[in-house]
Amino acid sequence: MKFFDLLDMFVRFVAGLCLFAVFALVTAQVASRFLFNFSLAAASELSIYAMIWSVFLGAAVAFRSNSHIAMDILKKNSPKPFEGVADVLIFISLAGFLCLIAHEGYDLAMRAMRQSSPAAKIPVGYITMAIPVGSILALVFLIEQKLSPFFKDKRHD
Repeated sequence: MKFFDLLDMFVRFVAGLCLFAVFALVTAQVASRFLFNFSLAAASELSIYAMIWSVFLGAAVAFRSNSHIAMDILKKNSPKPFEGVADVLIFISLAGFLCLIAHEGYDLAMRAMRQSSPAAKIPVGYITMAIPVGSILALVFLIEQKLSPFFKDKRHD
């Protein structure tokens, strides 16, 4: 599925940029403190915000690659005929949870737009927007994972 591959690559790239920003900002903060005896308050704050975004984007990517801690205790402890039911229950639980987090995270981000961060003076809603964005991406990747067996290219079998 080309679209999901491109989306995955884009999300990984942005998460990587966020991690690089964390590295660069922390390095600048340490260098300014020790070399120039000057503290860059905004650098410290922005590095935390970049880490928040990288965590939520990375969590979404982990859904696609199935790298999260598995919720398979229900499936493993079910008799063989009920494994499919367990899969459906796990999917519904995860999808419902991600929808709830996306909805509540969006509400939180919209309320936080009125508040500015102390040092960088940017709306806190931009930072909190990582919650719904990461949750929606995780939901998209979860749905793709569950639907991918139905869309596999039959010509290569």
